[in-house]
Amino acid sequence: MTPSDYSGVENRKRHRARLGVPVECSTIQRTIQGRAENISASGLLIRADSTFSSDEEFTLSFSLPGHEGKIECTARVAHVVPGIFMGIEFLDLSYKTVHLIEDFVTKSSS
Repeated sequence: MTPSDYSGVENRKRHRARLGVPVECSTIQRTIQGRAENISASGLLIRADSTFSSDEEFTLSFSLPGHEGKIECTARVAHVVPGIFMGIEFLDLSYKTVHLIEDFVTKSSS
């Protein structure tokens, strides 16, 4: 399966914005480098050559364009196409960070 072969059903509950930034996903056993394709206040779509398993939890780190510092949180793999992408859910974002992401999505959509 190639990235263009996947045509999953859209089940999104929140609006998303294109992102295109590097991400780091880490467990005690390994670290995956990838690229965040899009973002919502509830999660990211990460494109990576290596992926975690469905429901696996990890530490996520990424930057939001136009904002200083890194966003770091615990995340969970909500769905995965192995070796292509992971749809991840944020698990412990602060209210302030959720608001920051919502503002970014709103401004990117207009």
